[in-house]
This record gives sequence, structure tokens and C-alpha cells, in this order.
Amino acid sequence: MRRQAWHQAREAYGWHTALAPRHADLDLLRHLNNAAVIGLHIEARMRWLDAVLPQAAPDGLRLRPAGLWTDFLAEGAYPAALEVGVALLCVDAEAAHIATALFQQGRCIGLQHTELAAWQDGERVPLPTALVQQLRLHEQPRALPAQAHAAFGAPATQAIEELLATRYADVDAEGLLSDVALARYLEHGRSRWWLDGGTDPSRLPLTGGVDVMVAHIALRVHRAAPVPVTWGLRTGVQALGRSSVVLRCRLFDGALLQADSEAVLVAIDPATHRPAPLPDAVRERWAALLPAA
Repeated sequence: MRRQAWHQAREAYGWHTALAPRHADLDLLRHLNNAAVIGLHIEARMRWLDAVLPQAAPDGLRLRPAGLWTDFLAEGAYPAALEVGVALLCVDAEAAHIATALFQQGRCIGLQHTELAAWQDGERVPLPTALVQQLRLHEQPRALPAQAHAAFGAPATQAIEELLATRYADVDAEGLLSDVALARYLEHGRSRWWLDGGTDPSRLPLTGGVDVMVAHIALRVHRAAPVPVTWGLRTGVQALGRSSVVLRCRLFDGALLQADSEAVLVAIDPATHRPAPLPDAVRERWAALLPAA
């Protein structure tokens, strides 16, 4: 998304809403944390849907993401106000593709692309024809980002596994796992891997004088079923570059894959805010967790 220039232009979005960050959204570096940023995109999308679809979906039908792709372009701050732009890029019987952009203090700080699908009895179904026709009244046709067509690679062979208990606050108004709770689960998986990998996030910057920031998160949802008592979370290293590492995090309901994600983390020089090489000690520690060749 970040390579398509129009995504970062405020005027490219036909609908806008104002949002306010919360102090609880800050991370240890006093930036808006990744799950909170994803949640801001989600809030804007839900407001837009409420505005353009005043009538509820047919009984038993749920409109929920099958895919979310989020680019983190700059650090979000508190308490500066945010403006979010929303644009429907295309819609057909398979899905509606919705772009959102976060703007703060005159610049675009984040992008998200949502593949919004229809779900019934936990499984994906076609969007109703009447719903497609209604949404097409709001289309702003654009080419979809390449990420929306990309498939994930094979799962990491070495993974940290953990059981997570479902909390009441994780369930949304439809009685399903909320999108924001899912983002938090996956962030927890990345943080758990971080700690087990020998890096304490409370002691950033890392040895070698670099910070590590999340640049991109790709998420695919495979089921929309009632929540279990516990979830299984598996996180591992997918790939390692000069300045970056890709983490694979998968959420399971028993043996059933609920959601799958890839996150790109980039080492940043705190003085220049530019990508920097991963410190040798960190690279060696993380390389030991890579999938076998």
C-alpha cells in the first residue's frame, strides 16, 4: 500500500471521521501501540459501514474481515487528534475491499486495507446481491494492493506455543471474537516470542543502539465461529533480512485455524529514524529460530 502514492493523499478518500487516541493506547516508547492503531482503522470502517448501510444485514449473516493488511508509516502520538479517511475500492459477490488512512498533525501515519466478507454459521458465504448493489453506490474504483493477492509462505517450523483464555472483553456485539481482540492476541504472540528470544522490550533500544518497529502486519481470518474457552497461539520466525525480521503468528481453536498473520519488524536508528542493520548478537539469536532450509 505504501508504494501506491494515492493511499497517503487525504483527498483520495470520499468519507472522513475524527477520532481521539487514548492514553491507554501508548506503548513503552510512548507511541500509539500497534493493536490500538489497527483498532482506530477498524473504528473508522465501522462508522463508515453504519453510515452507508443503515439497515442491518439479514438474520444470521455477519459482515466481517477475511483479511486485514496494515502499514505503519510513522509513530502516532497522544493526545493529538486523528482524522481517518475511508474509501470503498471495489465490491463483488466475494468481498468488499475498503481502504482507510490515518492522518495526524498534517501527515499520513498509517494505512489499512480490509477484505470485508459475509459469514454465516462460522463459514464464509457470498455477499447478497442487494448488499453488493447498495455498496456499489459508494465505490471509488482503484487497483487493489498487491498484498491482497499474496499468499503466506509455509508456517514457521519452530514456534513458541501458548494457551490464551478468552476474556469477556474479547467478545464483540455479535458474540464473536472482536477484530481488536484478535489484533491484541497476535501482538501478545509477537511480544512473547520477543521475550523468549532473549530481548526485553522494556529495555529498548537493543544492544547496538537500534529500536525495532512494526512496519507491516498481514492478517487472514479463516473462521467466524463462537469463541472457545481457550485459544492456542503459535509464533515463530518466518524470515530474517539485513534490517528486518518477519514473524508468523497463528491462532487456533483446538485443531482449527482461526487466523493467520505475518508481521514485518524493522530495526530503526533512533537518531535518524531510518532502517539500520540488526545487531550481530540479535541476528545470531533470532537466526537460530528460522525454519530449516
